[in-house]
Amino acid sequence: MTTRRPVTTGLAALGLAAAARGASAQPGRVSGTWTGVLVAGQARLRLRLVLAPDGAATLFSLDQGSGAIAGKAVSAPADRIEVEIPAVGGRFTGKLVAADRIEGQWRQGGSDLPLALLRGEAGLPKDERPPLPAPAPLTPALLEQLRQASGSPALAAAAQRRGGQTLAWATGLRRVGGADKVGLQDRWHLGSITKSMTATLIGRLVEAGELSWDDTVGALLGEAAPEMRPDYRAVTLRHLASHRSGLPGNIPMEQLLRFSREIADPREERLAYARLALAMPPRGPSGATYEYANNGYVVLGAIVERRLGKTWEAVIGERLFAPLKLSSAGFGAPDRASATQPSGHAAGPDGALRAFPASGPASDNPAALGPAGRVHMSLPDLVAYLAAHRDQAPLLTPETWKTLHTPPFGGDYAMGWMVQPNGLLWHNGSNTLWYAMAAFHPDQGVAAAAAANDGRVAIASPAVERAVQDAFLSARA
Repeated sequence: MTTRRPVTTGLAALGLAAAARGASAQPGRVSGTWTGVLVAGQARLRLRLVLAPDGAATLFSLDQGSGAIAGKAVSAPADRIEVEIPAVGGRFTGKLVAADRIEGQWRQGGSDLPLALLRGEAGLPKDERPPLPAPAPLTPALLEQLRQASGSPALAAAAQRRGGQTLAWATGLRRVGGADKVGLQDRWHLGSITKSMTATLIGRLVEAGELSWDDTVGALLGEAAPEMRPDYRAVTLRHLASHRSGLPGNIPMEQLLRFSREIADPREERLAYARLALAMPPRGPSGATYEYANNGYVVLGAIVERRLGKTWEAVIGERLFAPLKLSSAGFGAPDRASATQPSGHAAGPDGALRAFPASGPASDNPAALGPAGRVHMSLPDLVAYLAAHRDQAPLLTPETWKTLHTPPFGGDYAMGWMVQPNGLLWHNGSNTLWYAMAAFHPDQGVAAAAAANDGRVAIASPAVERAVQDAFLSARA
């Protein structure tokens, strides 16, 4: 399981459309419009992929209500195609088997799904599923409609307008096959939303004089990571937090699986992970290269631990969760400490949804990945965290809040946040057993979040994103 790049961008009404990316050469034989249906368990998602002769690619997920999602085609033989969609962490690899047909695989969130594309609109059969309800202020009945449309075991949302009370909704079951219903204070795995929390922690340590955004990896970890490549020695905390370090996204899976799922003190393993990452060839020069990297946030966690002599978990608990009174915050699977919390779910070998409780062998990523994506908390607490960012709470100075919310090297990724042109900031996350999304708009004064205990991202994301959108509407009402 690997925590991924923000997974999808279906909240068009809130301005959550992906920003355009650079493109590379694409053979002319496959340029044009292609359509097909992605089948993921019980979900069927109609897709339209538009390929330009210059290599630009644009994806439309018609059943998720998303706008244009920009991507790029990477170089490939004339009869093959490889398209990256960075904003959703997706990649399509296919072969031109006939003049009007491409067969291949769609990879996203650790899953590989077969996908055939036909030229033009020929690959779009009529969608027989009931459509999602139209956007409207969220109610318990509407949330249940969204949950039923996705087939997820449970769905929850929360929102708050500046100066108002926190609204919360929850529906469904903590585990498939069980009888326990989710509650408003249940805890949800947040995946990569954790990254913004790690970046906020760095901001706290910078203000305390314990770190600087311009401190370098070489100066902070050079002695502890002698195998570090020279390319990374001048990389700064600013580079790491904005995915501009040049580091690859993840270490190889065979290495990842050697790390402990749960360990009382993960410092030694986190440093070992960081050493592996820093020995990998860079994707490109720092600053100029954007590569969404869990590796960079693990390195940040290792730096915090080396500087303060405590685990990242202890430091973020003391410096962030405690001041904001986020009492439900924890690490790993929410049901690890109590069976009265939801469990994560994924499709089993037969395609049926199954629970992965904390008592089993695979309920979360290894503990070393904590700074990149292992925080859980209740959605009301998550909204309180979002409100601190939205309102620039006294936790940090206005200058530091601005640093956290501004892409330091251009583009649309700041310090743990995707930044939209209309001023909305957001992130999502999945450890392949959960899916969550969080967003806030400083000017509109609203923060909202939603989550499902369902790691089938293609299936869960439309309902989660619509729940965020409708929760926004409720808070603004």
